[in-house]
Amino acid sequence: MPLTVYSISGAPRGWRVLLALEIKEIEYDLHYLEGSEGEHRAPEFRQLNPHGKVPVVVADGVARRESLALLGWLDRRYPDRPLFGSRATETAQIWETTTLLSDYLLEATNDVVSPVFNGDGTPPAKGSAEAKELNAAVQLLRVEHRLLEEILGDRRFLCGDEPTAADAVAYPEIARIMRALVTRPDVMATIGFAGFDERFPVLAAWRGRMEALPGFARTCPPHWRSSTAVQ
Repeated sequence: MPLTVYSISGAPRGWRVLLALEIKEIEYDLHYLEGSEGEHRAPEFRQLNPHGKVPVVVADGVARRESLALLGWLDRRYPDRPLFGSRATETAQIWETTTLLSDYLLEATNDVVSPVFNGDGTPPAKGSAEAKELNAAVQLLRVEHRLLEEILGDRRFLCGDEPTAADAVAYPEIARIMRALVTRPDVMATIGFAGFDERFPVLAAWRGRMEALPGFARTCPPHWRSSTAVQ
């Protein structure tokens, strides 16, 4: 029986689990909740996760939660195409990279895209408190992007020749920046994100390899698919 996955379209923690499932070629049924309708807070869903958060994976009648825990569980239950390597040194490197990205990259991305997505599409007034706060967030995010390029180096993926949990965690954060470039181009240009691929060519090449993975298209947020959101 396939796994049942609950997520919200565009939710980065849910997306990382979907990418992991496709990397490992695991069969699953996907159910998107309508975040704008509060379906993740409905009593029915809170029976699966009392905190009302995604992702949730149901297997054999048991609901499992928390994206990093799910990646580890998937790797033990389905050992083929490991997400965390097969040797102790690989596992240590992948877990370290994965947890760093899950904490710092996600937070830094949130601090940029949240005000951008929640705004009206016009850049903040120059010199305003909003502009200063957003520009400070941009500088921190650029540090994370440079670190990602350093980690990649000349490798195909973040921790080697094959995609791992680290790639599954990192990709949604880069995709959210690309989404903002498509839907909020004026704001993103004003805060210095125009020419992102030229500024970070190693990341751009890696993103292309991720998007070429079999099954990748199934993981893309449905509400993005009507535009060139992932490019």
